[in-house]
Amino acid sequence: MGTPVLSPEWMKSYAELWNTTDATREGLKELSMVVEYRLAENESRAGQIEVNAGEVVRAGTPAKGVKPDFLLTAKVETWQRLGAGELPAAKAMVTRKVKFRGSMSVALANLPGLEAAMKMFGQIDDTDWSVD
Repeated sequence: MGTPVLSPEWMKSYAELWNTTDATREGLKELSMVVEYRLAENESRAGQIEVNAGEVVRAGTPAKGVKPDFLLTAKVETWQRLGAGELPAAKAMVTRKVKFRGSMSVALANLPGLEAAMKMFGQIDDTDWSVD
């Protein structure tokens, strides 16, 4: 049995991958933000990262009282397609496959980093995609 997607353990692996990937770590070094990801099938399944100058400094369950700068909600199938590189992040947001809350202009201005962050969903070994 794998690690459930967006669980605290999965989010720690995601943070480690983020911090060792140039496209996110260096590509988003101008940004400090809180990003929250959710599953549309079960919005209580959520993970949050806090990014400071491109580096993830906190990852896990959403922190109480911390409002995300960016909130992305999608079905498991969409996260899988983003992770496989089958669905570009910009297209997913424009077609509302990913429900996006936050500054669209900031997201689009940092599209290469956003694309890399979405592809990481497919790079965490042994992900359990089931929704409970």
